[in-house]
Amino acid sequence: MFIDTHAHIFMTVTERNISLESIIDELHENQVDTVVDICGSEHELEYHQSVKETFLKNNINFYAAAGIHPQESSNFIDSDISWIAKNKENIIAVGEVGLDFFYDFSPKEIQLKMLRKMIEQTIELQKPILIHGRCGEALIFDMLNEYGFDDKKVLFHCYTGDLETAEKILKKGWNISFSGILTFKKSADVLEIFNHTSVNNMFFETDSPFLAPVPFRGKPNTPGKVRYVYDFAANLLNMKQTDLSRQVRENFNKFFNLNI
Repeated sequence: MFIDTHAHIFMTVTERNISLESIIDELHENQVDTVVDICGSEHELEYHQSVKETFLKNNINFYAAAGIHPQESSNFIDSDISWIAKNKENIIAVGEVGLDFFYDFSPKEIQLKMLRKMIEQTIELQKPILIHGRCGEALIFDMLNEYGFDDKKVLFHCYTGDLETAEKILKKGWNISFSGILTFKKSADVLEIFNHTSVNNMFFETDSPFLAPVPFRGKPNTPGKVRYVYDFAANLLNMKQTDLSRQVRENFNKFFNLNI
């Protein structure tokens, strides 16, 4: 059975008009039994709670993470974010949070201020942190070091940064998650990082509704399609799918302090 470590269910359903029924049917079809739902606002977390029972009744482990996405920093920098702490028992991680300088949705200074808030929230709640980095991975690494994260649980989702920073991340014992980008033809940089990553520090995700893997590239992504990322990765590693799935499940349980 496979795990999607990073999906946006609210966006997939409400913005891409993909029904919960079809999402769950595909999860069963592709033997995906666990989804981590990334909630970027209180409203999205409330939506997660409203549909959680539907997933559980269909034998899908359905977990939430909550945090302010760097692109949304300007919209939330002066907002009350106490909803994250108030939902401590309803989330398994803080995220996705980080820095994104590829787009100009929020000024650098605001993103840095928000990331500090999110790092401090992570420390307060004693939760793992899920990192979004784009053109800012090295700076995120330095900030985590500044806050003394050597013994903390860190997962860089959908990593597309440089190899040098990736090696520093892995040397810390932190983790990297690979998305459908790994299956793209023009993904040599991501492939190189994958080849430098131990299976003990490796996760897989869809980032639904984005980044659908080959052969679905260009179409809306859904959590069940994480199976295709596992298949591709297993071939690269010359591993059986079952062995890779078992190892990632061990990684998942250790990282999130779960037992699935």
